Amino acid sequence: MTKKQTLLKLLVYLRNPMNKRTSLEKNIPKLYFFQILKGVMFSVPVMVLFWQDNGLNLTQIMLLQSIFAILMVILEVPTGYFADLYGRKKSLFISAITLVLGISIYSLGYNFTHFLVAEMLWGISMAFSSGTTSAFMYDTLKNLNREAEYKKIWGKATSYGLLSLAITGIIGGFIAQIGLRYTLFLSIPFFILMIPTVLSMIEPERHKRIIKKGYKRELLKIIKTILVENKKLKWIIIYSGIIFAFNQSALWLYQPYFEISGLNVIYFGVVFASFHIVSAISSKYAHKVEEKLGKKYSLIMMIFLIALSYLLMSNFIFLFSFSFCFIQQFIRGFKNIVITDYINKLVESDIRATILSVESLISRLLYAIIVPIVGYIADIYTVQQSLWVLGITSLVIGIFILLFFRKLKVL
Repeated sequence: MTKKQTLLKLLVYLRNPMNKRTSLEKNIPKLYFFQILKGVMFSVPVMVLFWQDNGLNLTQIMLLQSIFAILMVILEVPTGYFADLYGRKKSLFISAITLVLGISIYSLGYNFTHFLVAEMLWGISMAFSSGTTSAFMYDTLKNLNREAEYKKIWGKATSYGLLSLAITGIIGGFIAQIGLRYTLFLSIPFFILMIPTVLSMIEPERHKRIIKKGYKRELLKIIKTILVENKKLKWIIIYSGIIFAFNQSALWLYQPYFEISGLNVIYFGVVFASFHIVSAISSKYAHKVEEKLGKKYSLIMMIFLIALSYLLMSNFIFLFSFSFCFIQQFIRGFKNIVITDYINKLVESDIRATILSVESLISRLLYAIIVPIVGYIADIYTVQQSLWVLGITSLVIGIFILLFFRKLKVL
């Protein structure tokens, strides 16, 4: 065989649709692995202790989280648009690089300024991966004619990430006994592994591409699609933001709430791990629960369960009252799978990552608004009263939006 024949044979092989299909199939386990690596955070159960050990007070800690949320709001749409314009793979690569830089600075930092820089890099990383990872998975499945399996497969990916968080959280509790800083150092090699994982992925083909020249015009068109033309999409995105914001707002109240209920600090890591396990199970079986309940009752259920969990937490304080938080963890896993699937079905491939980033933007914005108020109420009054306000407010706002759903025939 001549060199020319060998080259022609190689070109035919590379152009072979079956070869491309096999490569795309490999994206699925790679995205699973990416989610697992992203969840390797040994520091989660003791992060507040780490901040306090380095001289930060609760106000500074909340300020870091507010800045993180605001940064996410600013970057959500541009990074989602970047993913639609230049590709999901490039976005995930940037996400992996900035995550490694963020965790490295956190590991070496000793004051508020160091942690602020690290938190901003973390925010950039999250913005570039937010919506992009799920869009990458959906477009991969669409190219394989397997988009009907999205809920099931993305549910698995999410559950693997949450299980990773759970396992490393438990291990982190033991590592913290040696030194809080080691919980951060140990995550670095796992985050570095995300880089070659992303580089080995194949960018799935999209049927349309946004041209670079029309960036502002196309972006405004997308925003107009959400806010004016597609009312169902608009209200589903707003509702998704409400669910996220209220469900996450109690996160920084968990530790003081555990102390009030009499739970020993040594068990915090185990409790947090159990939260991730519940969310992981919820993510994995979200498609089955949604198929049983249907779209209408799946949407209604979420806001009512969130309100119920907060009202139970505020009125019943005992050693195992942390179990009420399991309701929020169920919603955490369920919402991400079900709502993104509803949104994916309402938008085209070429703007999918941008739309999902808009959804995440609104969620973060609402979270950034609610969290300081929750903290203020907890400081001025009590943690229990803050939880009670969360329960009542989420119920009232949720019912209001559900009425719009009924009017638009979403329900």
